[in-house]
Amino acid sequence: MRPRFLKSIATVNKLTEYSIPFQGLKQGKHLFNYQIDKDFFSQFKDTLLENGNISLEVTFEKRPGMMVLDLVFEGTIKVNCDLCAEEGNLPINGEDQLVVKFTEEPGEEEQVIYLTPGETELNIAHHVYEFICLSVPIRRVPCADEENEPTCDSKVLDYLDTEPPSNEEEDAEINPIWAELKKKL
Repeated sequence: MRPRFLKSIATVNKLTEYSIPFQGLKQGKHLFNYQIDKDFFSQFKDTLLENGNISLEVTFEKRPGMMVLDLVFEGTIKVNCDLCAEEGNLPINGEDQLVVKFTEEPGEEEQVIYLTPGETELNIAHHVYEFICLSVPIRRVPCADEENEPTCDSKVLDYLDTEPPSNEEEDAEINPIWAELKKKL
């Protein structure tokens, strides 16, 4: 078994791919492309997503005193269907923007990162992970057609739609007070 501190070093090393060394870049726009998959998601503890195939394009614009990152991603993630529980690939896409400013005190606000003037690189892995998680729809139906109509296994859906059999013996033993209330509903 690997010691805990070595595991954290390995985790950091796998996410260094998402570090942008901005100090040596000239002012203007620069393009970075990434492929996000199972290895990326496995680096995050208690992740909502475990597997996917996502292309990420980062347009990095270096300006005097600040930087602007435009992130555009598209691909699929593996999720279980909310209707039939079958695993499938759910298409997702999104775009977002991060602004990086320099200040004496590092910190973050919504979509604004503050770095100290001595910083030389920016790791965007955690921000990318959050953007992807936020783009996942609340209703996950990976087995839907082009018109977003579910194409789930009809046997499973029929089974889920059936009413559980009622137990008449239990109904007979109901307290008379509850029986009166049940009639009023």
